[in-house]
Amino acid sequence: MAKREWWSRMSNFFMEVEGDKRIVLSGCQGICTYTEECIALRTPFGVVSLYGQDMEMGCMTAEGATVTGKIQRIEFGEEA
Repeated sequence: MAKREWWSRMSNFFMEVEGDKRIVLSGCQGICTYTEECIALRTPFGVVSLYGQDMEMGCMTAEGATVTGKIQRIEFGEEA
């Protein structure tokens, strides 16, 4: 399974993508949207929106969040 990692040296934000099945984000500050098609999480850089099918929040702690499902798209944007 291919893994991709993104991180910022300026904050505690880190994202690890494991194929199209699982994403681990550290530095999350809260949940903006939670549906079976989209989970949007607030981060130090704005909102990270994860789109797909059967999306689920596996775990959310003060350190980060785990999202699973058939992930089709990741979008980065500013909070509305």
